[in-house]
Amino acid sequence: MEYIEIESKHKEIIDIAKKYMMSIKDSEHDINHMNDVVNYTKELLDKIDGNIDKEVTLIAAYFHDVGRIKKDEGHEELSAIMLEEEMIKNNYDSKFISRCKEAIKNHKWNMTPTTIEGLIVRDADKLAWLGQERWKSCVASGQNLDSIISLLPKLRNDILYFEEAKKIYDRDIINLIKLLYSMLIKK
Repeated sequence: MEYIEIESKHKEIIDIAKKYMMSIKDSEHDINHMNDVVNYTKELLDKIDGNIDKEVTLIAAYFHDVGRIKKDEGHEELSAIMLEEEMIKNNYDSKFISRCKEAIKNHKWNMTPTTIEGLIVRDADKLAWLGQERWKSCVASGQNLDSIISLLPKLRNDILYFEEAKKIYDRDIINLIKLLYSMLIKK
């Protein structure tokens, strides 16, 4: 199934995720971050071979951070619960709901997802640290970037699971450096 078909089939759930993410004021985890995670998820799905449920993976990518509207610590479990509630309202199959939840609830740095879908969402979420819109938002809001910058070398070598994700990192870290350099030149 193509991504446009998946997104059309699950439009109601995806629109709910977008609505939640548009209300988040955290420049590191706003709608731009969600869009980056979704785009990286699609790119990884195109590059990774295996028995992967694209529907589960995409829904999880859209919903992975919605719990941040209520709290940061433990948001991953809350995001999974919020997705479950919305999916029940929309009459989704309980097994499908369970697989979507599982792909969300272990996406933090120090967690290990239990499914290939969860591993893809986690790698996409971490690759989103290279997202140019995120960096523009962070710089525009005057955020101290030291903690983010210190994570970048660790991200590639210690956090990313898939070799395909590491190749994307190698490509996009260069684009991020170019962006930051151009932002410094404009000042």
